[in-house]
Parts: sequence; C-alpha cells; structure tokens
Amino acid sequence: MTLNPLALTLLFSASALSGVAAAQPAYRMDSYLLLNGKTQPAFAWCDAPDRVLALTNPATQPATPQPVTLARWLKRAPNKVQTGAYRLGPGEGAAGTIFVGLNPASRPDSSANENGGNVRLSNVQNVNDPAYRMSAVGGFKTPYEDVRCRYIPDAAFVGATAKRTVIIWANGGKVTYATRNFDGTPGVTISGGTPINFGSESGWGYEFQTPDGFGYSVARGDFSANPQMTLNVIKGGKVIQTEPFLAYSISTPLSNSAQPK
Repeated sequence: MTLNPLALTLLFSASALSGVAAAQPAYRMDSYLLLNGKTQPAFAWCDAPDRVLALTNPATQPATPQPVTLARWLKRAPNKVQTGAYRLGPGEGAAGTIFVGLNPASRPDSSANENGGNVRLSNVQNVNDPAYRMSAVGGFKTPYEDVRCRYIPDAAFVGATAKRTVIIWANGGKVTYATRNFDGTPGVTISGGTPINFGSESGWGYEFQTPDGFGYSVARGDFSANPQMTLNVIKGGKVIQTEPFLAYSISTPLSNSAQPK
C-alpha cells in the first residue's frame, strides 16, 4: 500500500535514506493510523492480501533504530488489533528499493538485510517524482509475515476500515470512489464525486451519490480535538452506516494551500 506521516513524510525519509535529491514533487502524501482511539501520523502502512499492518511514526528520522509500535489486524478478524514494540531503521538502498530495518524491540539485530525484518519502500515510485501521486510500500517482513502491499500510484486517497479498502481518484474534475471488500463480496464504483464544503473549518473529504439514492462520504473535519477519517453511508438524509478508517493516506497537490494538519 502506501505510507507517510506528518512530521516525517515518506517524501523526506525516502530521499534522505537513499541520498537522492527530490526533483520538484507535485504532491505531498500524509499517512495516519487509528490506534487506541487516537489518530496519529504513520510512518508506513500496508494493505496486504489478508491483513493490514501499520507503523507509528518514529521520533526522529530512522538513520539509527528508533522505537515504534507495529499494529496488525487480520481482515477476517479486524477487531482483534495486535500491537508490538519494534525498532525501525536504518535504511539500505538496493535496486530501486529502500529496505528499512524493522525488528522486535527484544531482538538486538536491527539490520534490514535478508536475515532481519524490514519495510520495503520504493525509491522510484514515490512523490519525489511528479509522475506518482502516491509513494509505494512494497512490503513488510517481520517474524510473523512477509507480505506485499497494495499500491495505487495515482490515487488521491487510500484507506482501510475494518471491512474494506477504499480508494478515491481525483483527476481534474473527475472524482471516483471504489471499494475492495474484505469478505469477498463485490465492491462499488461511483463517479461524480464532489468536495465537501467545511465552511469556515478546514478539512478534507468528498461525497458521492448513487442513482438509487445512497450517498457515501469520506471525510475528516479539523473541527474536533481528535479528527478521524470516516466513511459514512447515507440514505434518505440519515447516516445508516459509519466506518472509521484504521489506516489511510491522503495525497494533496503541493499547489494546494489547504494541506492536511
């Protein structure tokens, strides 16, 4: 899937770890994790085939191993979130991939080589290049899994609730919403989305309408102390279903002054 925090965007960490200078990026990507009822910046997260993994943001750039929390939940049992203390970093570049060490805090080995755990970040498919709106997380390797992550290079939003992955594309004036359901049922695809008007408040979100009268909104308002990104399903003017996003990434144009906070 995708990545990035507020204080340590992947745009910064990828270029810093690889030593490659950024070339006029067109987008900024920020990622978040809902953990213990609080939304916080994420270093990276992964929408793997059977699970979602997400890492809290380290206190400093992971040039040396930094303490982080790894959250994991299986798509068949999303309410059973497992967390563990890990150490993140340093990073090693190889053939377009940055291997950032990821190992349990109880293990002294914090290298990113094949004998240790890692987060695999792309040094090619990332927002340093204006051709990509999202930065790619190739995979996560821990003592419990070695998985590949979903990647949608041109999405404006990708997020995972307990039930589904939600993707929003915003290309020019065309905004499209799509879901990939964890239970194997067909998802939906809806075009014609419009930005949500937050009035005097800042926020981020889109809403979508279907011909049969259903509405969908993906939004986070900055008018609460702990704003959360939420998917709402609306029928007849009433919210009939609400799903908080457990992990998500937003990509915004750098020319847009209303950056996520």
